[in-house]
Amino acid sequence: MNNTTPPPLPRRPGALTSFLDGFAAPWTGLRYMNAHPRLWRHGILPILCNLVLSAALFAGLIYGWFRAYAWLGTLFPANWWGATLAVVTVVLVAALEIALAVAAWIVFQGIFCGIFYSRLASEVEIQLGMDPAQMREVPLLYQVTDALLDLAALTAVVFGCFLLGWVPLIGAPLAVVIGLHFNCFVYGMDYLDYPQALRARGRGVQRRFAREHRAATLGLGSSVMLLTFIPLLSPVLLTTAATGSVLLYRKLEDPSG
Repeated sequence: MNNTTPPPLPRRPGALTSFLDGFAAPWTGLRYMNAHPRLWRHGILPILCNLVLSAALFAGLIYGWFRAYAWLGTLFPANWWGATLAVVTVVLVAALEIALAVAAWIVFQGIFCGIFYSRLASEVEIQLGMDPAQMREVPLLYQVTDALLDLAALTAVVFGCFLLGWVPLIGAPLAVVIGLHFNCFVYGMDYLDYPQALRARGRGVQRRFAREHRAATLGLGSSVMLLTFIPLLSPVLLTTAATGSVLLYRKLEDPSG
């Protein structure tokens, strides 16, 4: 009689640990690329592309907010009710501008940087032992289609959050929370797309994987979203996030590894 007890299955890390693993992915990728300097030759073009996109995004966001703030200040009466409406409206406009900036960034990233990120991710996968013959070449059309689908989803959520924001008292805070949650999820899912696309996994599979690992996806997306608004630093760390997404994906697929 065999009384051998099977080894326990590896425990999935808690939500907080998974979130922090995802949040740290750009720095994990940075350390990996510094340990393998040849990878940087695949990071030069996306860094330059990100530098231009991030500068334009940051400048446009600041300019648009100040113009909107100056215009909104003339719309409401000079009393407590007008001041309350002004504060709520400024919060809504700021949230709307951030969401639209995020949407624009995702589209341009997908079109101009996605193909470079895919090549970088494929080099990392090869270093980690994946057979190049098993990889799928990710075409530009795939990146453009993926970006446009994200734009459609983000536009719908932005519009819904804008309407929700007009609900008295709770509307504005809820709109901000829902909008940020969705944006971070999309950011994280987009970066986890790179290792999965190389494995010919469709968008439905990618969504399911992101939902199953929601905390890690939100952590990665939150990190990427914050980095987007940091001038000079963001082009480098947004590129290393592509490397980090490969390492994170492998960790999520095999927690014991």
